[in-house]
Amino acid sequence: MDHYGDELTLRLSAVSDIRPLDDDQTLTTFMRELVTRIGMTVIAGPLVATEGGTPEKAGKSAVVILAESHAAVHTYPHLREVLVNVFSCKPFRESDVLAEFHRLVGDFEITERSLSRRGEEWPRDLTAARQLWSGQRAAA
Repeated sequence: MDHYGDELTLRLSAVSDIRPLDDDQTLTTFMRELVTRIGMTVIAGPLVATEGGTPEKAGKSAVVILAESHAAVHTYPHLREVLVNVFSCKPFRESDVLAEFHRLVGDFEITERSLSRRGEEWPRDLTAARQLWSGQRAAA
């Protein structure tokens, strides 16, 4: 692999079924099933928190820390939207992520999408990484 990992970010709009977006237990189960489907290893979570405030800002945030990095979703039921972030040093398929969201909420529109190659200059040798980190700290 010529980079550290891939980061997928999505904005899903016009979500058909908003009920799962406001349910802690459903989101907890969903996060476990999502990371299982994409072949990742949970090391902490899922954790689900409620975001209060005005209806357009209220919703839920769910995050799971993975041995391979993390996955997070932020739901906005009143807006019928979900923001998604999956970052992993282990390859995964975007189609699997989307399939899990279809299973959760039915139909939706992808209104924002980004798949980025992260860490293209990431050192593979930990000695080199420590030296790079120490050099950056000394320069700061």
